Amino acid sequence: MIYLDHAATAHPRHPGVEEAMKGALHLAGSVGRGAHGGAQAASQIVASCRQRLADLLGVADPQRMVLFPSSTLGLSTIIADLCRDPQSDAILWIGALEHNAVWRPAVRALGEERVRCLPVDAAGLVDLEALARLEPGPALGVVLQHASNVTGIIQPIEEVGAWCQKHSLPLVVDGAQSAGIVPLHLGRIDGLVAFTMAGHKHLGGPPGIGPCYLAPGYEPQPLWIGGNGVDSAHPTIPATGPGRFESGTPNLPGIAGLDAALNFFEEHPVAVRFEQWSQLREVWRQAIADIAGVELRGESRGEGRRDARTPVLALDFPGLPPEQAAAILEVCSGARCRAGLQCAPLAHRHIGTLEVGGTMRIAPGLESDEQQRDQVVEALRQIASGSGE
Repeated sequence: MIYLDHAATAHPRHPGVEEAMKGALHLAGSVGRGAHGGAQAASQIVASCRQRLADLLGVADPQRMVLFPSSTLGLSTIIADLCRDPQSDAILWIGALEHNAVWRPAVRALGEERVRCLPVDAAGLVDLEALARLEPGPALGVVLQHASNVTGIIQPIEEVGAWCQKHSLPLVVDGAQSAGIVPLHLGRIDGLVAFTMAGHKHLGGPPGIGPCYLAPGYEPQPLWIGGNGVDSAHPTIPATGPGRFESGTPNLPGIAGLDAALNFFEEHPVAVRFEQWSQLREVWRQAIADIAGVELRGESRGEGRRDARTPVLALDFPGLPPEQAAAILEVCSGARCRAGLQCAPLAHRHIGTLEVGGTMRIAPGLESDEQQRDQVVEALRQIASGSGE
């Protein structure tokens, strides 16, 4: 197998994840439920995970790290909070490449007419000059995907945050594709109120954990409430802190796995990894760009100009459905990738591939060597020429 689907989920996981998850299953206790040894050990795992996340992302207070069951649930919670006033005619600003985890809850809360896209260029990157001239009007806030899961393009969240702060708008960033691969210091982003993550992607952990940073003073309404081992005699949830959002028994094996995965970054700084992944993407891009009959979509913003991107490439085979191309690729080379709309119809609408069913997405990993790349490129060449069918 040649694994080219890292934008969907990490493979393999970071070292120690499996062992940590198995260890958590053997703990006789649950987080915040009792003072005995097992419960305390479980609580220590959760505390360690919060601290590692805070250290990785430049957050001063680890208690601002909420461990949602998924990034999607974190986004749904926050977007519902931003849009909770049904009488308002204010709009919600989003990016042009957003994932359905942003678009669907926004449209459900407000309707499509009140969900507007920020000004962007041909590649979907926020146009900062146009943004500077934009008067947001009555607005609920801005929700922006940091890195596109379709093309890999990285949005200038610091500059967008400064614009948000100027207009007193809260900024929410979907960091599912950037956490663990793009260097971040969340405490330095103006206007930022929330940053959601996916533990199973570039953070290298298991599925079932979606960390979310909530800025000090921002306490959205949770989507669900119940027991959490905190102030159990009271009928209301805590006014602040992770217990406000973590009602119910937490996924301790998943948290333990993520905690172990985060240990990886102590010896592998994100900044170094970003350079490695960026170089990897460029090598793959150049190799695929030379294949006649394959189009790289959402790439160029001008001759010789390259944007910062995560290692994601969107391939279009004119006349061949992307799912069919991906199936042929796996048969020919053993390579596994994601084909279709990648849960991001807005992105495909912007790059012109919505009507053809999306793209074949190539998301290589650092374990992909030159021999594997050559094998995949040759298979892509055969598919493009029709000889691989």
